[in-house]
Amino acid sequence: MGSTKIKRILNQDISGTTKPKLRVCAYCRVSSKSEEQLTSYETQVAVYTEKISSEPDWEFAGIYADRGTSATMMARRKEFLRMLEDCEKGLIDCVICKSLSRFARNTLDALNCIKKLRDLGVRLILEKEGIDTDMISSEILLSVFAAFAQEESHSHSENVRWGKRKRLQNGEPLLIRCYGYRKNEANDNIEIVPREAEAVRLIFDLYEHGTSVPEITRILYEKGYTRPDGKDKVWDDSRIHYMIANEKYVGDIIAQKYYVKDYITHRSRRNNGALPSVYIKNHHEPIISRKQFERCNVILELKKSTTPLQYPFAEFIRCPYCGHVLRHRKLLIQNCYTHFCCEGEGACREFVIQSQEVEKAILKAYEMLDLEEVKRIVNSKNADRAENAELLLQVKEKHPSFSKIDYWWLDDLVERIDFGLHSHTASELKKGGIDDRTISIHWKCGSVTTLSSGVLRDSQDPRHKAELWDAYLLRYPSQFPKLVEEVRNNK
Repeated sequence: MGSTKIKRILNQDISGTTKPKLRVCAYCRVSSKSEEQLTSYETQVAVYTEKISSEPDWEFAGIYADRGTSATMMARRKEFLRMLEDCEKGLIDCVICKSLSRFARNTLDALNCIKKLRDLGVRLILEKEGIDTDMISSEILLSVFAAFAQEESHSHSENVRWGKRKRLQNGEPLLIRCYGYRKNEANDNIEIVPREAEAVRLIFDLYEHGTSVPEITRILYEKGYTRPDGKDKVWDDSRIHYMIANEKYVGDIIAQKYYVKDYITHRSRRNNGALPSVYIKNHHEPIISRKQFERCNVILELKKSTTPLQYPFAEFIRCPYCGHVLRHRKLLIQNCYTHFCCEGEGACREFVIQSQEVEKAILKAYEMLDLEEVKRIVNSKNADRAENAELLLQVKEKHPSFSKIDYWWLDDLVERIDFGLHSHTASELKKGGIDDRTISIHWKCGSVTTLSSGVLRDSQDPRHKAELWDAYLLRYPSQFPKLVEEVRNNK
């Protein structure tokens, strides 16, 4: 009885059954966004759309296309990954691609993806190589062609590097990718983007005048400046720091500042001598002045999260005994005010003065400026002095007084700041001794303003404060081990 049923099934006429159509998609890719490449991209999409739709046994399952992405980095190919997901969902039976180099240039990725498609029962057709994974002989050919595709990518990467070096040797301009600049219409040089250049100038202006980076990011967002990634969101602090240190904004360029170590991952690294690099000045039109760029980078170094903090004084104030740069530090003695201390390698450690008094003296000296003397210097025969005197008058007219000290006007107006020795006691001064508890501001125009340092009591004497600070360090050596070692070496 069972054999009769089997015979009936085997003898059944199946000529009337309809064979399901093959769901076919195409994958297209171009590696750059140049006009030529985009034309190739559009052509690929059009050709495969027509090809799949014209086959009677095929059902169009879509076009997956990546523009401006490299085949060596599968993680960046969003459409390729979406195609693999649809294959896993059972939506695709066959994938057509122009060539293996369009599909993948990383041998390992290519073979892994092809194996994955085969395990899912998805057929792959590579037209240029004439490979169809339904054929048994295709596996060996795929291994060979994948290796060739990867080597081709390596060769292309080396050719690009060689081309950049050759253009550099010939003195040709290097095209750069940088916020504020874009390629010109001829595609042979760069030009400034006005709106982006406004944002760059605003960043440097604000930073130069002491505005904090978080405040700069807030101002940029409020004024509607789009970020370098094109997003209308709050700027990030790291981007501001990077832009301030970027020499391209002053018209310079470092050829091979970064290099791609691995042509497969395309991860770039800072070139610290691995390849020859050249600093080219005046390579292209600047957005900001060289002086502003250099000053902002001094501020950037001063504001780095290192101890002790030196902004905004840099190297303007030095110890009157040994000439060592005074360091800005918060002392844990007597009060919580910050002080300027003579410390560091080669320092005598004999001078500690309260920073509040120093700042008040400098601001007062600016207000006390003898403008008549400065005007006489403007008419002097010394061109440098006259120019600096003119600048001082311009700043004074715009800012009759300052509420705080910023590096920008110290750098423009002040040559150096000297301290008196503070060697006389209060009683000696009362008897008519020479007052050496002073601060002298030497202006770049040649004028000098001297006034009291604000140290009136012997308990605030810089030498006395230095002794107290050293004693505290020796009492609690675990808090500042480096400074304790320095104290012991000076004993």
